[in-house]
Amino acid sequence: MGIRNGRAAAGAGHLLDMIRNKRARTRSELVRASGMARATVENRLTGLLEAGYIVYGAGSPGSASVGRPAEVFEFNHRSGTVLAADLGLDHCRVAVTDLDAGILASAGGPVDMDSGPEHVLREVDEHFTAVLERSGKAAAEVRAIALALPGLVEAATGRINSPTMMGKWHAYDLRGFFAERFAKVPVHLENRAHVMALGEQRKQWPDTPDLLMVDAGMSIGSGLVLDGRLFRGSLGAAGDIGHLSRGGSRVCRCGSVGCLETEAAGWAIARDLRSMDREARTAADIVALTREGDPDAVGLVRQAGRAIGSVVADLVGVLNPSVVTVGGALAEARETLLAGIREAVYAGSHPLATRDLQITHSLLGGDAGLVGAATLASEQLLAPEAIDAQLSKG
Repeated sequence: MGIRNGRAAAGAGHLLDMIRNKRARTRSELVRASGMARATVENRLTGLLEAGYIVYGAGSPGSASVGRPAEVFEFNHRSGTVLAADLGLDHCRVAVTDLDAGILASAGGPVDMDSGPEHVLREVDEHFTAVLERSGKAAAEVRAIALALPGLVEAATGRINSPTMMGKWHAYDLRGFFAERFAKVPVHLENRAHVMALGEQRKQWPDTPDLLMVDAGMSIGSGLVLDGRLFRGSLGAAGDIGHLSRGGSRVCRCGSVGCLETEAAGWAIARDLRSMDREARTAADIVALTREGDPDAVGLVRQAGRAIGSVVADLVGVLNPSVVTVGGALAEARETLLAGIREAVYAGSHPLATRDLQITHSLLGGDAGLVGAATLASEQLLAPEAIDAQLSKG
């Protein structure tokens, strides 16, 4: 007999959270850790088993050799799928993942964000169809959709708030676009640097609660995980370092003068390289020239690193993270970019703040946006209160 009402479902999500995070996995462990009566735990476990959220695992390590070993419960990350999309200014990657953000199939290609949301989202939807077919999954198995976006996403509305740089996207109803095909499936929208930080921390640095992610590509952004939680700020604008004023007279694409992006973003580096008769339009072009040892490309990327590092140094002084990780398309230049960042951070920060600080490239690499977006969706889908609400429906 499964869980049939809200009162009976209460606490099931808490048990799933403990099982999923491996804090307690047997009946006895769950009874002790939850403080619930054994009969209550049994009832909640029955509901989770029937709903497919958990499965029986192997016997507990160290179980007695005589008698029946204790049953171990495991989170069933195959109990649903998430569709994730990572959108940059000039590229799109999509994936279908399991509920642990494991990528089952992916696809992507170049996009032109200036063409507007309808055109780009149609391409995203086509890629969604392709990855579902490739993974053997059906649209009915999709539990959530998550989009990582290059603009600021307003927390209250879930819409892009970027009237000067992404005017065609500003306040567009992205959730509504997917409503007809994926009825009743929640659509999560977040700034791509934010989800990159979340994915990197959860998957690569789970024991590091304070992490700063720099998204260095055609634009510049950052994401913060503080005390183990994604930090968005009061309205969702936290981490918008690309448009901090760093002096200078160059006009930014946002209309302001002297923004960090005017010397450190891929669009600015490509602009300068073209003025030197180099063929550079994308971040990939810049990285290719850098890897070839082109002295102008190397110099501009190193200077971009120093400029980014000067901002990171300020954040290190204010927030004192344990890890600074650098992702995005320009991060493929690896040490050329990182050396400039490290140089500026160590020169501009207090020795105590940098004593144990690690500054490294993203360990998830090009998958950071996809994994982070899927992680964001899964964590909200599997939150204890959300599980209790789902199971209360019977």
